[in-house]
Amino acid sequence: MKRLELARVRICERCGRGRAELRSEDGKTLTVPLDPVRARELADPRPAEDVRAFTDLVLAELGAAGLQPREVVLDVAHGQLRALVSWVRRDEPEVAACTAQEGVGLAVRGALRLYATEEALAHAAPERGEHEGPRGPGGSETLH
Repeated sequence: MKRLELARVRICERCGRGRAELRSEDGKTLTVPLDPVRARELADPRPAEDVRAFTDLVLAELGAAGLQPREVVLDVAHGQLRALVSWVRRDEPEVAACTAQEGVGLAVRGALRLYATEEALAHAAPERGEHEGPRGPGGSETLH
């Protein structure tokens, strides 16, 4: 397993979808697709509206229930990237699965440690040029 940090969030000019680019200490990259709302939420963590993000609600409710979120591990199940979120309840570890983008959101918004298995790193290696178009004015990119 490798520890990851959020390197950057890229957002498509045309549709708003994005990618979270995660990087390990040894330079390996894992890219997680993001829907438009999550991409904007992760690109600018300040609340954009008077309604809090669902990720913030989940983190608050875990804390209110006395659960201590620990880490998020990106893994592969049934050929798809997913996230495993762990926490401690009464000194016992527990784990729940969620989508990769939800896991990245929880890790970033909750300042949780983020890891990826070797299988996840191999599965989600960035595919140069597959969805990237030419650079737009000012260096922005189209991700399709």
